[in-house]
Amino acid sequence: MGKFSQKATLIVSREDSGETLAFFKFKLLVVEGPEAGREHLIEKEVITVGSSRGCDVVVEDETVSRRHFEIRVTEEGHLIRDLGSTNGTEVDGTRVREAYLHAGARIRIGEALLTFQPLREKVEIPLSASNCFGRMLGKSARMRALFHLAERVAGRDTTVLITGETGTGKGLLADEMHQHSPRATHPLQVVDCATIPAHLMETELFGHVKGAFTGAVENRTGAFVEADGGTILLDEIGELPAPLQPKLLRVLEKREVKPVGTTDTVRVDVRIIAATNRDLRAEVEAGRFREDLFFRLSVFELKIPPLRERKEDIAFLAREFLQQISQDPDRRFSDNAIRFLEAHDYPGNVRELRNVVERVVHLVDEKVIGQVSLMSTSITGVGPAPVLPESRGHLSFAQAKEVAEKEYLLDLLRRHGCNVSAAAKTAEIHRQSLHRLLRKHGIKAGDQEISGESNPSEKSQA
Repeated sequence: MGKFSQKATLIVSREDSGETLAFFKFKLLVVEGPEAGREHLIEKEVITVGSSRGCDVVVEDETVSRRHFEIRVTEEGHLIRDLGSTNGTEVDGTRVREAYLHAGARIRIGEALLTFQPLREKVEIPLSASNCFGRMLGKSARMRALFHLAERVAGRDTTVLITGETGTGKGLLADEMHQHSPRATHPLQVVDCATIPAHLMETELFGHVKGAFTGAVENRTGAFVEADGGTILLDEIGELPAPLQPKLLRVLEKREVKPVGTTDTVRVDVRIIAATNRDLRAEVEAGRFREDLFFRLSVFELKIPPLRERKEDIAFLAREFLQQISQDPDRRFSDNAIRFLEAHDYPGNVRELRNVVERVVHLVDEKVIGQVSLMSTSITGVGPAPVLPESRGHLSFAQAKEVAEKEYLLDLLRRHGCNVSAAAKTAEIHRQSLHRLLRKHGIKAGDQEISGESNPSEKSQA
């Protein structure tokens, strides 16, 4: 079978209904194993395959792990990724952690063999016409698809589960969901399940009566009662202690809480939003999170994609953050600076990018911020790391970065015959800023060092 050549995702514009994100359906056919001959039609962007009934495709075979692998539709194609299975995942006879699938690819999991077949039929997901949802920003198709869903569900009282990596903006999305709802005039109560000690969590959520325990000298209302009429955000819900999970389930089912120290219940009128950076399905499989609670919380799930999966948002976000923080409409990033920012994967996601921009705003005076300024102010290694000779492997990261910066400046001056004005223009920084960097590294235009006769790493190694 030949490789499926079409892009797996694309933007489709329709005059009557606006833009949509479209992706191609595919089939998984079981050709060997207990379920041989069974065919699964897939119409989702991400699916899990395994023996657990919670998977999108269930393969009832004892040699198949409960959550064995996932297939994710990306712009480059259909990406298969093993989920830490016991017996591994093979594609065309080769064991893989992740790989892109071609038409007819044969996927072996335990004793089961499946074939992958992309189809020409498309699934279309509506996109918001806006590049924002309140204060949440993004112009990529993934974010605009998220905004469309958020716009649709914000005004309803349905329970929402927000998932995403640290720094993607889960708390901000929850806040905007509340602000766009009929409950916006009532409180948004936030409970961080990761920071409250387990022995205090029940009181924090449900309150207590006087005398309930030593130190309970007066009645206390919990977060659910304080949020009455509004919204409660259960942040990092994956950290909720197991003994409290059935009690939270009761609240979800009956909309009433029982304060510690009494058998009386209190009715509450709240909308519940939960957020987590954990894979709750995996937590359920591991026995750390109740399955019935998971299903109650995930009535409607909003997944925020990490920044590395939507690189087209980096320039947009960086420019927006620059204007927000600097309050100066004349400040901007150079093209080289933008390319430098786009080269980084941002494990800290949007929060990390904003920190980078905020730091450069306060440390750099130029109206046009160039790549060198970003490099000189970065303490997180934004951008691709310089390739250093083996002999510098003994240096600390800070020392290695100093060496790389100095070598860049030396090469810059060499290329321009020690003409500082021309060098500053290429580097897209002000002449005075370049002079400041040269002084920092003890470089003088015309020095022998610029011609390459001395070792630029000596000072850093001293």
